[in-house]
Amino acid sequence: MVKHMDRKALRRKHLMQLGITLVLVVVVSLLAEIKFFRIDLTTEKKHTLSQPSRSMLRQLEDVVYVKIYLDGELPAEFVNFRKSIRELMDEFRAYGGEKLQYEFIKLYDEPDETIRNRIIGELYDRGLKVTNIQVRDGEGGSSTRMIFPGAIMAYGPFELPVNLLKNNPTLSHEHNLNNSIQTLEYEFARAIRSLTTEEVPRIAFIEGHGELDSLQTHSLMDELKNFFQVDRGYINGNVEALLNYQALIIARPEHSFSEPDKFAIDQYIMKGGKVLFLLDPVHPFADSLSAGTTVALANPVGLEDLLFKYGVRVNYNLVADLQCNYVPVNTAPVGEEARFTMMPWVYHPLLAGPVDHPVSRGLNYVKSQFASSLDTLAGSPGQVSKTVLLATSQASRTRNVPLYINMEEVTVQPDPALYNSAKLPIGVLLEGEFESFYKNYPVPDGVIPSDWKLIPQGQPSSIFVLTDGDIVANEVIFEQGAYRAQPLGYDRYTQQTFGNSEFIMNVVNYMTDKTGLMELRSREFKLRLLNKELISQKPQLLKWKLINTLLPLLLVITTGLIIQLVRRRRYTR
Repeated sequence: MVKHMDRKALRRKHLMQLGITLVLVVVVSLLAEIKFFRIDLTTEKKHTLSQPSRSMLRQLEDVVYVKIYLDGELPAEFVNFRKSIRELMDEFRAYGGEKLQYEFIKLYDEPDETIRNRIIGELYDRGLKVTNIQVRDGEGGSSTRMIFPGAIMAYGPFELPVNLLKNNPTLSHEHNLNNSIQTLEYEFARAIRSLTTEEVPRIAFIEGHGELDSLQTHSLMDELKNFFQVDRGYINGNVEALLNYQALIIARPEHSFSEPDKFAIDQYIMKGGKVLFLLDPVHPFADSLSAGTTVALANPVGLEDLLFKYGVRVNYNLVADLQCNYVPVNTAPVGEEARFTMMPWVYHPLLAGPVDHPVSRGLNYVKSQFASSLDTLAGSPGQVSKTVLLATSQASRTRNVPLYINMEEVTVQPDPALYNSAKLPIGVLLEGEFESFYKNYPVPDGVIPSDWKLIPQGQPSSIFVLTDGDIVANEVIFEQGAYRAQPLGYDRYTQQTFGNSEFIMNVVNYMTDKTGLMELRSREFKLRLLNKELISQKPQLLKWKLINTLLPLLLVITTGLIIQLVRRRRYTR
């Protein structure tokens, strides 16, 4: 005979189970109070902050305020984007506590249009970029609305704009938003690092050799000032004067460097300094081109032998590429009123970098004008790695100088057979321990201090070489009686903004990064999209709708019935 459990024993068992459960809950709660932990079950660990971010947030001394201007009525894809931002902010608060405060601002909740437009203007002036979206109205129609997918971050008396939306026109809308989500942690962490750093790192634009002036680099300098103290000045052969800077920028020099200046740059690199050589090996005389014809000539500035020693050869040629920008061309017959048509100009290549490098990942094309190619040299002295960060497309060519250029070429269909060179390097990053160019030479006269002892082998450093200095030059227009700098990368003819600014900022941040934050730009979240071709078929769409609607309901009902049957059998014996 089977002996069944009586009611008292059953009640005692249930009470014991309840007591054990309560004890476990209390123990887990106490452990959570003592030891903070979070479990991320996603494949890419997308909800796990990097160690540099966690350390930085734990060390906040004052409150960081984040105002995110992405709320209210939004398209579905931007709703998901907002959700990702909110989740990241919650992750930040988990480590920063009350010292990380955030809020989402509904810009269009302001009923007064005049006040709203004033706020929009202020946000634009403060550095947030605008984008247009389509929103549906109550009558089934739609209208265009401006939004600012970004944030204003404040720490004490300082504030910083953070633009969160990446826009690469070569990618789909879904991929652009996914790239934006991938870089959210980097953008916010970089801004917090900049706001909370007590000692602002210094960088310098070198002058004295016909470099781009402060107006031509105004846009880039403004961007850099968010993260660095930016100075401009002459070298004058003074090595020690350079040692106060984390990086030097040599932006499109036109005149030769003296030996003392070259020596100072060389020894600065040997001491671990970083240098961006943004050169124009070929000078096309663009002013003459406006008249229809010009000649492109080599423009050596005396740095070429240094770079050759470090592992890069600068070529005196012009790159032509079928992947290029457009320029306005007068297509009206002679004697008639000018009529301009936008046409591709092969000497204005659109450049791109590797998709898996933190500097170039997810960026728009970088526009260039009359770029030259360069070569990386195998077997260069020292332990130096070389990474091509900007290159032409698969359909490009080079033309040696001197070269006559006629604007009439733009009206002639290029012969694709001539464009048989692929991925010509335009920008190269060199990292490692460089050997001094002056290792076997005496210290030049004029070096300050005069008793400087030559450093033959360098500390770990990095160099970036670019063979089109125009990439960092913003356009300048004359209006209302004054010259005004345009945003870097903006093309007034096509009214597009290319990736020039973000690219060069990434280069500088990568070369000067001591925290590891830059590696966050390498994170990849897989984009898991529905099969659009499959779901566009009505029978398939109906099938999956029924499965997604009815299957969960059937599972719940079936589970409930099974539980009822088990209970009935247990208690009726």
